[in-house]
Amino acid sequence: MSTNAYGEDKRAGESFRRNWDDDTYEKKAQDREQKTRTEEEDEERRRKGLKPRVRNSEAKPERKELLQAHKHAINLEGMVGKTQVVQASVAASGQPGFYCKVCDVTVKDSMSYLDHINGRNHQRMLNRSMKVAAETIDDVLAKLEDLRKAKQRHNMASADYNFHEQVKLQQQIDQEKKLKRKEARRRHQEARAQAETTDETKSDAMELVLGISSFGSTKK
Repeated sequence: MSTNAYGEDKRAGESFRRNWDDDTYEKKAQDREQKTRTEEEDEERRRKGLKPRVRNSEAKPERKELLQAHKHAINLEGMVGKTQVVQASVAASGQPGFYCKVCDVTVKDSMSYLDHINGRNHQRMLNRSMKVAAETIDDVLAKLEDLRKAKQRHNMASADYNFHEQVKLQQQIDQEKKLKRKEARRRHQEARAQAETTDETKSDAMELVLGISSFGSTKK
């Protein structure tokens, strides 16, 4: 009876090595290659202005969402004026530039980033098509109503702002600052004059104690 790597008797069908199902992995490789070839063929037909080829498939294709507008603000100026430490990393998230979490890629400038997030590959990762939903009359009217309300709110905010009152308030603030600076300057001058008077008094008292007369006196 044969033995295994540890010197123990090896039973029939046992092995310390991992057994691989060659047929299963070969089928997976073929499916992956077929999928890649199909996507390349469809992309080539789109470039030529043709529709993708219709193929019979047992599984129904997943229904994609229609193209939607961005619901969040795109921050393109967040890193302006900042310093970034670039690490020696092969990961896309560690490279300088604009990083896309959905596709795990980094692009070098803002224009390329906008092209990427609006492009076909990024939308496909979000399970969206490049088709735009057809707007109805009710949708257009609702959008116009939202714009009208937004304009009214803006006009109300502008009406509350009084230019002349703001100018008068700013002048009053400047005048108060000017008076404070003038008062601080006056106090500083008074303190300095008082210090000089004190020094002269001390000097005269010291001369009297020592019996020293002032130089240049005309008294005899």
